[in-house]
Amino acid sequence: MLSDQARSDANPILLIDENDVTAGHAASIGQVDPEDMYYLMSRGLDKATAERLVVRGFLGSVIVEIPVKEVRDEMIATIEEKLSKR
Repeated sequence: MLSDQARSDANPILLIDENDVTAGHAASIGQVDPEDMYYLMSRGLDKATAERLVVRGFLGSVIVEIPVKEVRDEMIATIEEKLSKR
């Protein structure tokens, strides 16, 4: 989360159609690590760029798994729009 006023709803769901399966789920929510920000900013990045990189790094592995390019591109655009309003 990028601010103390931010709000998030995490509703992980698990849909399984097989009877012989062991599965689990999780959700991760938290503030941007100040040490990550310090490291990036000590390398010359401004705060907004550093935040953008941290968020992209966190979400990147999920976004690349979206199989439909149009949906993936829309998700990236939405994230970038939200980050640019900060």
